[in-house]
Amino acid sequence: MANQNGEKYGFTGLFPIATNRSDDLRAFLRTLDNTRKYPRGSPFSHVPIIHMARLFIVDRLAYQGTPAKVDKLKSDYLVFMCEFDGESVDPLVQALVSNVPNEVAGIWGHCLSYPGIRRCDQLAEYFERCQLKTTLFLADQPEASVNEILMALLCRRRLGQFVKSVQRKQRSPAVIQRGFRQMWRSLQNQRPLPGDL
Repeated sequence: MANQNGEKYGFTGLFPIATNRSDDLRAFLRTLDNTRKYPRGSPFSHVPIIHMARLFIVDRLAYQGTPAKVDKLKSDYLVFMCEFDGESVDPLVQALVSNVPNEVAGIWGHCLSYPGIRRCDQLAEYFERCQLKTTLFLADQPEASVNEILMALLCRRRLGQFVKSVQRKQRSPAVIQRGFRQMWRSLQNQRPLPGDL
């Protein structure tokens, strides 16, 4: 099915920006990588179902040269691309509004027909109206959730650190085995967050 690959959904939307609001939106988007405000690198790291998100503004189309005609846009567009755990736009909108409502208002508040965040069903309809069909959505691990991928990355990191420590100093097999079991037990109680690794 389009937009879906396993348990992941690929969303791409073109949101028309209100007249004379592109510069303000551009300035707001630049604040989203402020590590003082977002220590994990992005407000989207606070949305637990998002694997990847990207925002940019399209304000003109490239001119290919003669014999092509110059194409003009009716407005500037915000492009939002996102890969998340889900089967429709609804869980994405719910998660965005629940976890980063100010950022949602700050981003899409510059766009035409933005309905606000009071009613998630209206916001989901708005996202669907602006959505482009994703016909070739590739995901390297289509069945793995954000949490599963983060846990796998943490296990890989900790195993690498363990192997390095074992290689630095020769130890008996019993000591190595005890150290491995201790490392493995410590991993059972850890849950990394997006942006932590």
